[in-house]
Amino acid sequence: MGTMIKFDKRRVFALALALAAPLWTTGARANIYATVLNLTRAHTLGGGTNTGAINISYILNEPADLGVTINISSGSNLVRTISVSPGANGTLFGTNLVLWDGNNSNGVSLPTGIYIFSVTAASSGHTNWAQISRDTNAGNYVFAPRGLAVNNNSNSFFYGRVFVGNAAQGPHPETVPGDNDTILMVNADGSFSADGPDGNGGYGDIKDVGSYGAPQKMRVGGDDRLYMMDLNNYSRLVAFDMRLTTNEIVLDENNYIDNPFWDNPPYPLATGVGWFSMDVTDAGTTNGLIWLGEWDSGGAGVWNWHLTDGVADPNDSAGNWVIAAGGSLGVAASGGLMVDMNFDLFVGQYLTDSGDTNAGCMEFTNWNSGRAFNGNPVTNGTAWSAGGGNACLGVYDTTVDSRQNPRYVACALNGAPATNGILILDARTGTNVVANLDAGNQYFATAWDNVGNLYAASGTSHLLRVYSPPDGPNQATTVGRILAGPIITAIALSGTNLTITFSASQSDTAGEFTLQSSAEVTGPYANVPGAVTVQTIYGTFSVTIPAPPSTQFYRINEAVAP
Repeated sequence: MGTMIKFDKRRVFALALALAAPLWTTGARANIYATVLNLTRAHTLGGGTNTGAINISYILNEPADLGVTINISSGSNLVRTISVSPGANGTLFGTNLVLWDGNNSNGVSLPTGIYIFSVTAASSGHTNWAQISRDTNAGNYVFAPRGLAVNNNSNSFFYGRVFVGNAAQGPHPETVPGDNDTILMVNADGSFSADGPDGNGGYGDIKDVGSYGAPQKMRVGGDDRLYMMDLNNYSRLVAFDMRLTTNEIVLDENNYIDNPFWDNPPYPLATGVGWFSMDVTDAGTTNGLIWLGEWDSGGAGVWNWHLTDGVADPNDSAGNWVIAAGGSLGVAASGGLMVDMNFDLFVGQYLTDSGDTNAGCMEFTNWNSGRAFNGNPVTNGTAWSAGGGNACLGVYDTTVDSRQNPRYVACALNGAPATNGILILDARTGTNVVANLDAGNQYFATAWDNVGNLYAASGTSHLLRVYSPPDGPNQATTVGRILAGPIITAIALSGTNLTITFSASQSDTAGEFTLQSSAEVTGPYANVPGAVTVQTIYGTFSVTIPAPPSTQFYRINEAVAP
């Protein structure tokens, strides 16, 4: 059973007896981790009687060759530990399934309630940068990647979800998701998400017009939305929910039509080329900022805009100038940018001329003393600059492995055969860690997951590849608070009908649920005649019935009605 709701013709509201909390992760930096945690058939817990095994499933981004430990707790009390030996189901790359009989460590059946379900995966790690993805997995194919992001919000239900932007149509769009001009949704093992392989949130301007304009440069914000740049529409920024079912335009040309570079020769923003790099920080808070970097060498450099109610401040039609081009930023912030929690800016320049002495990547640590967002832009103040000459031509995207304590900077390279691949720099010094990882391919986008693995998308191999750094033995714990039963999320009255919406496991089907009602919150509950459950999307269901003439309490029972 799940939460119960009360229906009263005078008012409609939900009475939540227990809620399912999202996932989060704890522990030190690691390179192996579990995502997409799921507990199915938890309805078998209750009344001291178990009717069968409970499936604990999760995805591992690489094999746990040092084993997996699953802990199940009630509040602060550990009630059961399941240890899985290396090589067994539960420690394998990809989807794993471990059975739990619903008993505690003493063999006693556990009652219905909220349980903490954690998966600790351990690995011996690697001695060098190692590819841990598999090229043959369907979700790793992308024809023309131009954007890449990983959900690192450890309190998100979609923690670990990977988004890949394909900006041109490939040869088989009718059968291959990665050949569509779309945003792919991929799990850490290269499988497609349970919400489907791709989506566009209803944003019709994601389409192949021959310019690779959208989707471009992508980031997942702290508000659990995916931000994408649309170069076909004056570098418009669009935000999507994590299932890619909705969209919202959060910044367009109205936010910078009064910018001094809008009509300023020789390369005005008004030409539509304008901005080419972006980042989003502190989204969902009062400190939220959008950062944009210029494409051409017109001097605009880097600007930012405050986020107000999820969109760029509608009263700000110019922005705040952060870094001016011409000093340390010799040309333009065209090669990607990313901002850490200390407001240090890591900026790349897209340079393609052999022998260009400008740096390809740099870190600004003193971009605006006082960090008031309204002072004069800086032109110097870099902690380091890297890649002058031919060391990193064609930087298309620049990302750091952590906003809290960056250790590595990754630059996607596609400037020349000698400088293709992925350049990895030390975030503290700018020195080379890896000169050209996978140098045989051109890269257009990079991203990092929450445990330090590098994701990179190539336009020549047409692949998303994932690399683990040489960190040695490591482990990470991913935790979810799981309600033993489906959860009623909404109740709505429309005319004479009552619609109840509830969520459950993404592997459940509508036929497994029965709506029950009672005149008293304590019961007894009985099946509601004629109630038919339908599935709306994965993990979300609804049931519509005639509105009752008197107050009723409802609950969802995960069992087929007799």
